[in-house]
Amino acid sequence: MPVSPILEYAIKKQLNDVGATRDHLSAEQAIHFINKMTEALDLFIGAAEAQKARKMMISALRRSAPEYFEEHSLI
Repeated sequence: MPVSPILEYAIKKQLNDVGATRDHLSAEQAIHFINKMTEALDLFIGAAEAQKARKMMISALRRSAPEYFEEHSLI
């Protein structure tokens, strides 16, 4: 899926802010990344659409790291 240059920059910045890379992102870092990306997206697409994107990112994380959700009672 193509990503706009602004969104690409936002992703790189938020990954950097949580101390991660695309290849090395723990579940805990992913939660922080998702929260920061949701805040950034809110500026560009509004709160409702940012929350939709957040739900999508949380679902992807839940599929990738179900044990994290079980340990933290997030399921």
